[in-house]
Amino acid sequence: MKGLRLAVIAGTSEATDLIAVLPEQDCVTAFAATEYGKTILEGQHCTVRVGRLDADGFRFALRGMDAVIDASHPFAQVVTETVRQVCAELELPYFRLGRQKMTYDYSRVIRVESKEQAAACLAAIPGNILLTTGVNTLSFYEKAIPDFSTRGWARILDTPDSRRAAADSKAHLIFAMPPFSKEDTLELLEKYHIAVLVSKDSGRRGGVAEKMDAAKQMDIPVVLLGAPEEEVHAISQVLESLDRYRKGETDGDTVS
Repeated sequence: MKGLRLAVIAGTSEATDLIAVLPEQDCVTAFAATEYGKTILEGQHCTVRVGRLDADGFRFALRGMDAVIDASHPFAQVVTETVRQVCAELELPYFRLGRQKMTYDYSRVIRVESKEQAAACLAAIPGNILLTTGVNTLSFYEKAIPDFSTRGWARILDTPDSRRAAADSKAHLIFAMPPFSKEDTLELLEKYHIAVLVSKDSGRRGGVAEKMDAAKQMDIPVVLLGAPEEEVHAISQVLESLDRYRKGETDGDTVS
């Protein structure tokens, strides 16, 4: 079987799952934005490159690859748009590895489509806020919600990158590492008298179900940011497409 030079844009556990089932003859390079992302890939059959890349960086790094599998986080829109653009320029087959959509049986879910809509909702809800949307949008909420430094708590990855990014924050910071169980989140909701929880709708692997169960037990609303709508593939579909490409039955799903 023909081995392929594959680039996997990592950032999710699905990337690890995919690499684990790729044929050993493939030469796989995984791209992780942070050192934490690299640790998730430890022990996998791949070379890991760490660091955030812009379009020029990807143009250089992806030359010579046979195909690109984008397994970045559902909310990493800039990364996905940049990689798709570069793949189109280089005429590289591009596959978007997706994450299964979920439904939640909870009547107090407030669905929003942007951080701006989320902030507007939070400004109208009194009481303490638990933000679980990551460090990248923390400064936005601090500016958008005038009293966030007083009533805002943020659970953030306990990594050097996150600590540096949050160094100037005036909010109440909770540094911790996933996975987080329902009990972990429930403990925070009770301890800090949280009145509303904020989460991205990042699916089962994102721990949303556990957050939802904790909020439901406390009977507090959940402001849920929807993931961008896009065409995605399951691991089985990506493997099938790559297999056809190996056999020369298709040129791959080149982005146009």
